[in-house]
Amino acid sequence: MPRLAHFVDRLLQKFVLRPIGYGHPVPKEALDAEYREGHWDHFNAPSEAPRYDALVGLVGALFPENPAILDVGCGSGQLAERLRLRRFEQYLGVDLSSEGVRLARALQLPRMDFVEGDFETWRPTGTFDVIVFNESAGYARDPARVLAGFSRHLRPGGLIVVSQFRFGNHRAMWRRIERTAEVVRAVAATAGAGGPVWDIRALRYPASARP
Repeated sequence: MPRLAHFVDRLLQKFVLRPIGYGHPVPKEALDAEYREGHWDHFNAPSEAPRYDALVGLVGALFPENPAILDVGCGSGQLAERLRLRRFEQYLGVDLSSEGVRLARALQLPRMDFVEGDFETWRPTGTFDVIVFNESAGYARDPARVLAGFSRHLRPGGLIVVSQFRFGNHRAMWRRIERTAEVVRAVAATAGAGGPVWDIRALRYPASARP
């Protein structure tokens, strides 16, 4: 993208699109560099544990019997490490970052597969009981559109589970998402008084909402 067009696009995102619930895309090259530089290592910190505990607990409560799980924006496999302790039929993680996928594969988690893909365009060949967007939906240009698109790959009774940190335009993003999705279950996780807060919601999509 030419420099001027890129500048105009950034202004459009910041002042027009994000206030109404659009996301903040990050280029693949930037993500790869951030993984190499340890930018995402903080996801392993104890302060992140409440989010993972709440997310894994919600998935287990909603799907106690061997669900097929798609983890969109799996990063270097932190959620996968926790889900491996539960019974599941299938786990597939996908991430835009080659470095993130490399690190996830290096964990050598049994019966867990990781692939590289851009969730703006990539779609799975199969269907799943639960599709998880763990702190990743906000990086889509239009999170609501991406979630609705992935809902086509849910099995009957399947749900999309989204975790989103309370920061920036999170309220506008949720409002936009919930125009087409029904919230089945909602929990909040926090690292303690004054600490970060994450909203975790299980979403059901009617067929009419799926593009």
